[in-house]
Amino acid sequence: MNKKLLLGLGLILWLFNINAVHARDELVIFAAASLTDAYEAIAVAFEAENPDVQILLNFGGSSTLAAQLAQGAPADIFASANQAQMQVALEAGRIAEPVQIFARNRLTLITPIDNPAGIQSLLDLANPDVRLILASPGVPIRSYVDTLLTRLADYPAYGEAYPQAVMHNLVSEEPNVRQITAKVALGEADAAFVYASDVTPDLASSVQMIPFPDVLGAMIAYPIAATNDTNNPQLAQRFIDFVLSDAGQDILVEWGFLSIRKPVLSDHIILPTDDTLSVDGLVLNPLSLTIDQLSTAFIPHTVGDFTGVLLWDILNAAQPYFDPTVLDRLNMFVVITGQDGKQVVIAWAEIDPRHGNQPILLAYSQNNTILEEGARLIDPAGRDVGTVVNINLRDAPPVIR
Repeated sequence: MNKKLLLGLGLILWLFNINAVHARDELVIFAAASLTDAYEAIAVAFEAENPDVQILLNFGGSSTLAAQLAQGAPADIFASANQAQMQVALEAGRIAEPVQIFARNRLTLITPIDNPAGIQSLLDLANPDVRLILASPGVPIRSYVDTLLTRLADYPAYGEAYPQAVMHNLVSEEPNVRQITAKVALGEADAAFVYASDVTPDLASSVQMIPFPDVLGAMIAYPIAATNDTNNPQLAQRFIDFVLSDAGQDILVEWGFLSIRKPVLSDHIILPTDDTLSVDGLVLNPLSLTIDQLSTAFIPHTVGDFTGVLLWDILNAAQPYFDPTVLDRLNMFVVITGQDGKQVVIAWAEIDPRHGNQPILLAYSQNNTILEEGARLIDPAGRDVGTVVNINLRDAPPVIR
């Protein structure tokens, strides 16, 4: 075989390979900036399973991405950091149903590693001369923070003036959480709210997380959906299915997100070994609460001589898991267990505001005196278990036809 023929064959093979690369299906994904690390890892894993596919990622603030979609920007999938921006894209006629929740997250407060302002709690954000950074209005995390500050105004420890005092310390508004974390890490601000997943390993040595009870910050839900004008709806659905699969959920958990997988129920109620009240079962955010947390992390309610927290508020803070394929939530029930093992069962419908709306209370004080022995169930129906140590959410067994 002469040299010209070899060169010709080589050129043909090279052109074939180039055409093969260009023949790969492309999937354009618009994703919230807080998903950057996780979705880059998911893209690598998905492409490894689908070598004929190339994932093109466009990260940004969810509000910016939703606006781009509304203006006709081409995309196959939108993964938002909240429902509101997904709704913007829906109302713009760009999203195909169904919209599915694929991950959850938490708010956290961060400071530079040396914490120059001495921030120890949320209360300190109202101190004079604290330099606070927040996301710009319309960015999902700003909405979550605004809601948090508004809620805290109802708590006696914070008061009505708290939100205004905090906002007085605002020195900068950023378009997304990635820029916020970068500025705090560089010491350009004293404090900021970000998602827990944003404190990645490479930032862990540059910022300090200031913990506050999970019950104060609403659990954050991330929705995903295909666009209604994608050129490849089957491929888009395949990617969404991968994100929802165990493989995709494991990657999200690895990067600090909370999985949306159904919690595994134990056959038994597991009681805490310390003086806390545990909330578990079919919840995405299990809680372990002290009497002090009950009295400070929830809005207080009074029934007769007792002050405490509505059972409804506690369960919502624990984020009940509801099967998205089942519309009826009335098959859920709550098992309340006392310190001596006594138990009572309360139907979800009894406490749901859309149904019974019963003011069932976990009391932490009586006549303004803290119940040192622990929380007590105050129930209009008279159910009582003594000192409450566990709240467990369950569902009715499935029907076999």
